[in-house]
This record gives sequence, C-alpha cells and structure tokens, in this order.
Amino acid sequence: MEIRDLTIFVTVAKTGSVTKTATQLGYVQSNVTARIRHLETKLGTDLFHRLPRGMTLTPSGETLLGYAEQILHLCNEAEQAVQNSETPSGTLRIGAMETTTATRLPAILARYHEAYPDVEISLTTGPTEQLLEAVLRYDIEAAMVAGPVHHPHLEQVAVIQEELVLISGPNSTNLPSTNGPLTVLAFREGCSYRKRLDQYLDHVGIHSRKVIELGTLDGILGCVAAGLGISMVPRTVIEQSHYPLRINEVPDNFGKVPTVVVRRSDTFQSPALAKFLQTAAEVHGKSAVE
Repeated sequence: MEIRDLTIFVTVAKTGSVTKTATQLGYVQSNVTARIRHLETKLGTDLFHRLPRGMTLTPSGETLLGYAEQILHLCNEAEQAVQNSETPSGTLRIGAMETTTATRLPAILARYHEAYPDVEISLTTGPTEQLLEAVLRYDIEAAMVAGPVHHPHLEQVAVIQEELVLISGPNSTNLPSTNGPLTVLAFREGCSYRKRLDQYLDHVGIHSRKVIELGTLDGILGCVAAGLGISMVPRTVIEQSHYPLRINEVPDNFGKVPTVVVRRSDTFQSPALAKFLQTAAEVHGKSAVE
C-alpha cells in the first residue's frame, strides 16, 4: 500500500465525499476514485458503501481506517524526529475546551507565536470527550481538557487550576430551589463542566431539571444573565465577562478542576508541543505534572 493511497482513503473516510477529498488534497475527482478502487482491488474487499449522497465505510473500511491513521501518523512522526531542532517549526495541531479557548489560551498563543513564529497553529475546540477522541485518533497532537484524565494510552500535564462557580441571573437567589424543575444552560454532552454541575446538583438534592444545550460560551452567559437558567463555568470566565451575573460558590470537591494537556503516550513529542507546554507553564505560573 502506498502512503498516497492511504492519505486519500483516510480523507474520504473523514469527509464522506470524493469531491471534498479532491478539493482538500488538490487532486482531480477521477484520480481519487481510481486510487480508492486500486486500493480495494489490492486488498480484495470493498472499503466504502457508495451512497447517493456520499460514501460510508464498510466493516473492512473501518478496520483499515485505524491502521491507516497509525501509519500516516508514524510517517509524520518520523519526519519530525529526524528534523528535531531546538527551534520548532511546522504545524502544531492542538485542541482546547471552549472556555479555555476564550479565557486562558489567548495569552499562551500570543507569547508562543512571538517566540516561535515558524510554527503554524491549528486549533480545534470542543468538549473534553470529543477532544480526547481526537487525540486518540491522531487528529490532533494534544488537547487542553478538564482533568484528571484516566486512559491507558494518554498522558497528561497539569498547567492550570480552575475554580468553577455556579452562575445565575442578577435577580436570582443564592441557590436554586429544590421545588420545581430547574433549567440548566450547558454545552452538549461530553462537556466536563456540565458533568460537574450535574454531580453538584445531585449532591444538593436538585434532581428535577431540564437542559438547554448551546453551542457557544457567549450564548450560555447571555441566557443565564437573562434569567433563563443556571450554569457552571470557571471564575475567570466571569471576571472577563460583561454580563450581569450572580456568582454562587461551590465546594472545592466540585469546583476545583485542573486543566491538563493530554497527548498519546506512545507518540513522539514534537519540539513544537514541548515549547507549547513550556509556554503554558510560564504564562500561568504552573508546571505540575499529573
């Protein structure tokens, strides 16, 4: 199997489209189709279901995808290893939670870019569970997520200690009543802070609640300020917010959460990532390793 064919295969698997793959990789569509057919002929099995509106993996394709991602990652890792330099360059693909991106990451990235202008940063945002999956699939090199993280293939470095607080509208009481349903504003499933809020509300006996999922931090803060419901966010978010919000303290066992940088433990740590970790520790004055 050729690296080019595996690259095309993985791209089609992720986009579900020959057209999008051709555009992304700079090939003509007929070339993409021919290389996929060549790979299927070589392996003696269909890798995709051809549908009217795209392509999906067959069971054989699903199996190959895992191997193909590892092979392509190892090729990229080998290039980085032999080109190892004190001055990093190339692309650093990282991920971060929405709240971290809004409050903590800008200062890190500003200093990092000033010190290492030859590094091109590709940032993916999302909830913790989604980012962990992206790291495990080799889609990104590392991610800033809520810790601690327990996974046999991941290692973590603690860089920030967050303090979560419960927020509500400016005219609300200190703590929502246990009488009647409570409205919670949160990111979609997979958000660690949402999980913490659920655990806290269960702890204080508030079991009747409904959740409104929002896609942006600004949307959550705006709806909470308007009195629609409550949420749980890092205190730094409120300190940088212009919304009128009431802060309710929560016990440390629910409110103290480390932000950690996770990466696969079986991969080479690029110079670009090593300098990113160093910069994050310098900016936030913390270098504890989990």
